[in-house]
Amino acid sequence: MSAGKPLTKAEEQVMMVLWKLGRGFLKDVLEHTAEPKPHPNTIATLLKILEGKGFVLVDVQGRNNCYKPRIGKTEYGKRSANLLLKGYFEGSPAKLIAQFVNDNKLSVKELEDLLQQIRISKSQV
Repeated sequence: MSAGKPLTKAEEQVMMVLWKLGRGFLKDVLEHTAEPKPHPNTIATLLKILEGKGFVLVDVQGRNNCYKPRIGKTEYGKRSANLLLKGYFEGSPAKLIAQFVNDNKLSVKELEDLLQQIRISKSQV
């Protein structure tokens, strides 16, 4: 299955733990989950859903399952950013940046650094 469906906040929280750990058993995921910790059955259900959505690989080790991310955090971030752009900014990164500028979320220095990064990227093509 392809990891194409978006994650819920709870699923994303579990994935954040797995991305941090690299792999882990249910007890590991639960141990590294932020407070208030969900019930272990909730985490187990979320891991099963994540497997079904294609985000997690399961390695059965005896009576326990070891879970490993199937998709990296950076890849998921790119997909999420693209969905955000399409859904709220007409697919335009410039409109997203303009929103940050209008909300005073980007400083002039950050904009200059971004422009420099764009120039370097374009000169390497």
